[in-house]
Amino acid sequence: MAVGAVGIDLGTTFSAIAHVNQHGVPEILPNAEGDRITPSVILFEDDDVIVGNYAKQAAVVYPEQVVEFVKRHMGDPSFRFRYRGRDYTPEKLSSFILAKLKHDAELRLGHKVEQAVITVPAYFNDVQRRATLRAGEMAGLRVLKLINEPTAAAFAYGLNNAGRDIRVLVFDLGGGTFDVTLVDVEGRDINVIATDGDHKLGGKDWDDRLIHHVADAFRDKHGVSPLDELSSYHDLRQKCVSAKISLTRRPKVNIFHDYGSKVLRLAVDRARFEGLTADLLDRTRQLTESVLRAASADPASVDVVLLAGGSTRMPMVRSALTEFFGKPPATDINPDEAIALGAALTAAIESAELAGEESPIDLRTHDVTSHSLGMVAYRTKRLHNSKIIAKNSRIPAEKTREDYTTTHDGQTTIDLWLVQGEHEDPLDCSVLGHFEFYGIPARPAGHSQLAVTYRYNSNGIVEVEAMDLASGQILPHRLAAGQVTLEDLAQNRAPMQVALVIDCSGSMYGANIRDAKAAALAFAERVLEQPNRQLAVIAFPGGVKSTPTSDLQGVQRALDSLTPIGSTPMSEGLADARSLLRPRAGIQRVFVVMTDGHPDDPDATVAEVHRLRTAGARIITIGVGPQVQQNFLASLASGPSDFHFCSQSLALEGTFINLATELGPAEQ
Repeated sequence: MAVGAVGIDLGTTFSAIAHVNQHGVPEILPNAEGDRITPSVILFEDDDVIVGNYAKQAAVVYPEQVVEFVKRHMGDPSFRFRYRGRDYTPEKLSSFILAKLKHDAELRLGHKVEQAVITVPAYFNDVQRRATLRAGEMAGLRVLKLINEPTAAAFAYGLNNAGRDIRVLVFDLGGGTFDVTLVDVEGRDINVIATDGDHKLGGKDWDDRLIHHVADAFRDKHGVSPLDELSSYHDLRQKCVSAKISLTRRPKVNIFHDYGSKVLRLAVDRARFEGLTADLLDRTRQLTESVLRAASADPASVDVVLLAGGSTRMPMVRSALTEFFGKPPATDINPDEAIALGAALTAAIESAELAGEESPIDLRTHDVTSHSLGMVAYRTKRLHNSKIIAKNSRIPAEKTREDYTTTHDGQTTIDLWLVQGEHEDPLDCSVLGHFEFYGIPARPAGHSQLAVTYRYNSNGIVEVEAMDLASGQILPHRLAAGQVTLEDLAQNRAPMQVALVIDCSGSMYGANIRDAKAAALAFAERVLEQPNRQLAVIAFPGGVKSTPTSDLQGVQRALDSLTPIGSTPMSEGLADARSLLRPRAGIQRVFVVMTDGHPDDPDATVAEVHRLRTAGARIITIGVGPQVQQNFLASLASGPSDFHFCSQSLALEGTFINLATELGPAEQ
């Protein structure tokens, strides 16, 4: 068997590491201190980073130097822990925990540990899974696979019950996360049927209820809160965690806490503790029922209830499960260790396959997606989550849609917003990002047909791929670099830049230019009163009069400076505007062209408009006066509704006001 492959349970409160020994049996590797599990707590002490029991104990003395519960922040770009002026991301912090486990395993095994399978909550989304992969890489590990924690526990159980056909419900209540998964063990196959969970529900929440109960009693007695000081908070947390553990064995405990020369002695019995946390337990029941409904199953169809996670030791959990399923949960495997043992089995299989060796484990797991994958669609004037791959689909999973076509001439890119979640409103889902596919051959509108493939890989990570069907070319893609959010799109707050490209030829002299200025100013007032709007003024001839700005006075000065003179070089005005408003991800670009006559350069004008439309810009043309070539200007506009003809000044101002209203936010 290939050496160096381990399974790691990267937990919120405790972590564990295991390997498969020479006899094909998974076993926990104790850490350097001799403990089978390691607290997921990190202490920064001078230039040292210390993980484990010492860090946990130091939290009371050095609270500003200790960080814990990192797993709850995985994938959160806003979370940072700062020490000595340096910020640490959740991935980096998690890598310290993984590096500690790796180092201690190497001491125990006597050889390098280079490969690992790392477990994640089944309910982790794509962003959190990718963050876990990065943490493993930062710790110097080649992550062979991510495996869902309940699946890992079922794997460890299945090894001991190979050959039996049984239905197992894995109830995984850890320190910070909860997953519930229904699994069918059929001979040598472990098939996940359905999964659900909450990555912010775990033993920590039970701890917090007890902490606040004691803190409230302290404040009622002494008039001050022991949570106001960080070291007092950590001290109280440790005492409450110990009390919670004691309540699994005893009906009553006493909690003593001193803060600010004041002391509280509080008796807490098991019934009181269970009352404080009844809604948390009810949440686990609701999720359990959700999984059974998704699988069209009932409690009687479950043969075994398997416990994973240390928080399942609470008597209230085991009693509730016994009542719900009509049988006590299994106690075959230590709930603290089941997940790491299953990860070790997976690591042995993955490393053997990588090395071209025969698998030492004659079992196979088949997992499912924990979230639906969808794209954002615009229907009935609202954004919708259009689901592509349904929740609880077996992974790897993929689905291809071939109904994408380009919408404007020469279009070379398409944009997709991807989300994970079950809600119809994409704002209630996890946003994976704004993907931009590029390299589409330039063709007339509607002539490019694209096939987009959506995929969950074996790690439960999302992949997306697009192909130009005519050429068979796979299109490259990137995350769009703009700062536009999905909420901006939903509220029509996406940034917009508008270029007013105004004819200043000699024929615009007198009343024509005065009417044009007045109409343009009324337009600017309405546009710029909306958020995220900028406006530029370009004259032909005359060039740039104002760069993109949200300053109405600056726009007014630019309009006041317009002077009719010379010919009608419309292509030059459009070229100036194109140079000024370059394409940027997430920013809408609208070019409003107003002219009273005939361009001197129609061919060059058509070419400039083609360049703008190819880059996704919207072209609106407004013809002023009776001599306008209406057919020509209509051909330049992005669509029939984007050409306007105004023979009178009153009509011109009304057109601009209506246009400004259209470019404003939609009614809520």
